[in-house]
Amino acid sequence: MTSAQDGNFNTVNNQFWVDFNPSYNISDRFDLSFKVGAKANYPQSWYKFYTSPEISYKIPKLIFEKLKYNERVYAGFDLYFIYFTTTPNVLEISPYQGYTLSWPNRKRIIIKHNVELGERFQWETSNWNYSFGMRVSYEASITLRFHGDILKYSKGFYLTASMKFWWDLIAAAVFNDVVRITPGIGYVINSKWKAAFLIGYNYTRNLSSDKFNTDNIIYRFRVYYSLN
Repeated sequence: MTSAQDGNFNTVNNQFWVDFNPSYNISDRFDLSFKVGAKANYPQSWYKFYTSPEISYKIPKLIFEKLKYNERVYAGFDLYFIYFTTTPNVLEISPYQGYTLSWPNRKRIIIKHNVELGERFQWETSNWNYSFGMRVSYEASITLRFHGDILKYSKGFYLTASMKFWWDLIAAAVFNDVVRITPGIGYVINSKWKAAFLIGYNYTRNLSSDKFNTDNIIYRFRVYYSLN
């Protein structure tokens, strides 16, 4: 679907995402997480396969020790293979570093603020042409958890919503996101497993050479597993 607005073209696409998210608690301070997933765009212009290992460190409370908050710093990298149906495929390696503040961090509600810096190294696999990008992002999210004490059959369910913004310091060759809004619902199956389904909106530019941006409706299914 395309439309012309003020001389620019906007397209609307549907995207389907699925990912598996195992995690491991190394110690009281360190956590290791891992993500593997796939994304597909409809109309079918690309498929994306990726994995993202990450390590995080819980910052000890030095002040305001009685407040219910949690601070973390983390680092990891995204490894993407992007299969385009009409243009050369792309391999991307993107290291990132970030800071997360969870406050309030209570039994029923968690509000998170996340700031991240990412570096993007991209290669076209047809000729291995190289490009580099760098961006900063900010994400605010809220999670409301139900424990069955108010609504009997709500135990284990939770509602979540997030809004994320990106600012390109250096635009990458492909996939320069601008904003994403993602509400969803999840269910805690047991102490090790939980799952979530989200429907979101993403505003992006697929190729830096494009003269138009895309409006994307995202349907995402996530599964989480704790190894300990």
